[in-house]
Amino acid sequence: MTLTHVVVTSLDRVLHIVVWLVIIRAILSWIRPSPDGPGGQTVMQLARVLHQVTEPLLAPIRSVMPGTGAGLDLSPLLLLFLLQFLRQLLWGLVR
Repeated sequence: MTLTHVVVTSLDRVLHIVVWLVIIRAILSWIRPSPDGPGGQTVMQLARVLHQVTEPLLAPIRSVMPGTGAGLDLSPLLLLFLLQFLRQLLWGLVR
C-alpha cells in the first residue's frame, strides 16, 4: 500500500464521518427532542456537539445560498453533495 493510498483512505474516512454527522444533525433538527423526556439531556448534549462540529462547514454555505422562503435549510444537503464529490475526487486521484 502506497503512502498516497493511505492518505486518501484516511481522508475518505474523515469525510465519511462528517457525512454521518451532518445527517444525524439534520435528523435531530427535525425531531426536536424535549430535554425533559427520557434521555433528553443526553440528546441535547449530542445536538450541541454536532452543532459545534458541523456549523463551521454549514455557515459559509448558508451565507452564499439563497433562502427557500419556506424556512427549509438546504445547506446540509448541499454540504452532503460537496462531501461526496470530494470523496469521489480523492479516489479518482489514486486510480
